[in-house]
Amino acid sequence: MLSEHIIYSTAIAILVGMLFYRFTGRDYSWIIILCSWAPDIDLIANALLRRFGFTLLFEGHTITHGVFHNIAIMVIFGIGMAFLLHPFSIRFFDALFFSLVGFGAHLFEDALVYKVGYAYLWPFSSQVLGIGLLPNILTEENYIKNFLGIANTEVLVVGLIFLLVAIVIRTYAEGSSWIRWYMPDWLYRAKLAV
Repeated sequence: MLSEHIIYSTAIAILVGMLFYRFTGRDYSWIIILCSWAPDIDLIANALLRRFGFTLLFEGHTITHGVFHNIAIMVIFGIGMAFLLHPFSIRFFDALFFSLVGFGAHLFEDALVYKVGYAYLWPFSSQVLGIGLLPNILTEENYIKNFLGIANTEVLVVGLIFLLVAIVIRTYAEGSSWIRWYMPDWLYRAKLAV
């Protein structure tokens, strides 16, 4: 579900950014999109660590996909990102908040799609949880990338609808000026030239 996370996280970033900007006057919602892939670093963690001569065990087993999909890693990652982004003039709380939301968005998106997901509440509980709102996708094993080999059509359509709703809500609330924040400079200049 790697490619779908961009769509879902962008929708969440638009809405969270709108609320945060309304109360603080700052919007670093790009951090949400950037951090939305962070839990999936566990896909390459074992191979990367072995290359450097490290073996890391999690509950007595090597790192597998899903190990980083929990709130303990989310908090550690959020604090790390806050320290990393602070020298770039991003307030510690802002970086912490947006990185936690980005990481949490990934966990929420996986829980929505997979009926049998991950141990999201670890270390408080090792119970494997999931909501599984989409009827044809029960587990990660029968998730099929049937849209150009990069995404599942059902998950992608639901994500695009969610993104469209988020765009409409923010445009209704703030007008179209917020779009400038999400558009790269070269694309914004090209739009003005037309």
